[in-house]
Amino acid sequence: MNDIALKAREAGVVGSGGAGFPTHVKLMSPAEIYLVNGAECEPLLKVDQQLAVKYATELVRGLQLAMQAVGAREGIIAFKAKYVEAIAAVQPLLASNMRIHILKDIYPAG
Repeated sequence: MNDIALKAREAGVVGSGGAGFPTHVKLMSPAEIYLVNGAECEPLLKVDQQLAVKYATELVRGLQLAMQAVGAREGIIAFKAKYVEAIAAVQPLLASNMRIHILKDIYPAG
């Protein structure tokens, strides 16, 4: 287990997708691209946006560490186009192997 995955396990970090999947397991799996999903789909929620604005440096550092853990060559943070403040806060902090992907403002169904 790499150091980053070990620290995530020791801290008890789990995903917020409902199942509480252990993050350290994901950080032990090789990946070419590491994707951060910053697209909230519930119309009234703005937590991801607010966190990206307030903690932009920490978000980018976390992406850097996650990329290191899985050996990713590229990091992508996905935001909806309307998240102007989040994009503006994060964009200038990105390394050359990181980028923001702009998503349409749709509510997923199905």
